[in-house]
Amino acid sequence: MKGTTIAIFACMFLALEFVFSKVLLTYMSPLVLSAISSAATAVVLFLILEAEHKVWEVFRLKRSEFVALLVVGIVSGILAQLFYVTGLKESTATNAVLLTRLNSLLIAVMGVVFIREKVRWHHIIGAALMVSGIVIIVTRGFAEKIQPAEGDVLLLMAAICWASSNIIMKKYLSRVPPEVIVVGYFAFSGLALMIVAAKDIPGEMTPDAIMYMTGLVVFVGIIGRYLWYYSFEHTSACNVGLASLSIPLFGVIYAVTLLGETMQIYQSIGGAMIFIGLITIETHLIKHKDVCEEDVEHRLKRHHPHN
Repeated sequence: MKGTTIAIFACMFLALEFVFSKVLLTYMSPLVLSAISSAATAVVLFLILEAEHKVWEVFRLKRSEFVALLVVGIVSGILAQLFYVTGLKESTATNAVLLTRLNSLLIAVMGVVFIREKVRWHHIIGAALMVSGIVIIVTRGFAEKIQPAEGDVLLLMAAICWASSNIIMKKYLSRVPPEVIVVGYFAFSGLALMIVAAKDIPGEMTPDAIMYMTGLVVFVGIIGRYLWYYSFEHTSACNVGLASLSIPLFGVIYAVTLLGETMQIYQSIGGAMIFIGLITIETHLIKHKDVCEEDVEHRLKRHHPHN
């Protein structure tokens, strides 16, 4: 129970990313925020690996694994991150929390298509619930045609990229420690984004921007991720996977209480359907604990338990 409790606390801190990122986008562009947050995340995770004496594992990658890691860095660390922060700027934090949950559904679908995983009834039922919830959100409760706002489209694109990177990791990087994968693609994406965004990074930031950036690094980057990895040492990956289901709940609570967003009825209904669908899809974590360890570990140890 101790490890599961730690994982829930980790989710409480990780969900703060929606809040800090939404506020920081009023001070800087999505590109600059992506560059700074990715670079800071890489440094933090590298220090965690160093503390656990696992840095040397980065240099044991095979050429094929290194190439796959670069692809993951481009798809998840660069494209998904840019889609996410740009979409977050144009949409609400509440929608960001809910729409990025499509990630889990897409992983299940892509798993069937690309790595021939079996389709079970809970996948079909969960998928139907999640798709219905997303349709309700993007149509504002069927008040509009299915023409989601630009921000919502970008958030859905981010979910597609995250899901794709998870499939690549599972298919080509299954023997690489998950923490090494995360450090590798954040280091690559952070460096690439910093080079591209260098000219736009402000020489000075306001005290408020510094405070929120510090909060993003400390609460999300250091405390959240440290507790996340620490929880894997004290409970099963299945239990950590179940704990991660609390992230959308915390994210919505933060959006309402800290950002002052109003939870609309259509968001409540759509969010409830997405959450129930997510739980339904992940029921194999409970029913098949003997076979889910590797699957969950490689899927959940990457950053935005968005993923």
